[in-house]
Amino acid sequence: MLLPAVVGALAVGVAMGGQNTGIFEGEPPRWASNLGRVLMLLGVVVEVAAIVWAVRTGRHRAARHSPLLALSWSHRRRLARQVRRGTPDPDEDPTLLAETARQFAGQRWFVVLVAGLAITSAGQAFVGYAPFFVAIGVLLVVIWAVLVVSVVRNANRGEAFLRAYPDLSGR
Repeated sequence: MLLPAVVGALAVGVAMGGQNTGIFEGEPPRWASNLGRVLMLLGVVVEVAAIVWAVRTGRHRAARHSPLLALSWSHRRRLARQVRRGTPDPDEDPTLLAETARQFAGQRWFVVLVAGLAITSAGQAFVGYAPFFVAIGVLLVVIWAVLVVSVVRNANRGEAFLRAYPDLSGR
């Protein structure tokens, strides 16, 4: 929650003028440089921890043998749409719908990985300390925030679908 505010404050600071700040280059004050390095290091640590956790728990390959991999993109999109809406078509394969909902629910771990990417992006904006890098940093943080919201919404929808249709995979 604080990350967008920090990046926004940096954007205002750079826009109002920094030390020798050009559009693509600038000399960050010592505090910005140090904060940027700390944020970058923290972001990388969070990303590596998320990857190690995903590998150790097997989450990174949880869907490797999924029957959804053999389907066309259009069929997968149709399944995803049905799970998101919470209304399965009567002629759809219930096993595939349940698998789609389970995959949605199992993707929450991406949030930690994306949080690490957002922290790293903010750190890079502080280290660059030029309007261009701040704009890129703000853009990346917005993209990461939209991705987090999307993953959480899909996970919630997948869990709600599984609760609403508990017997779906047993038909």
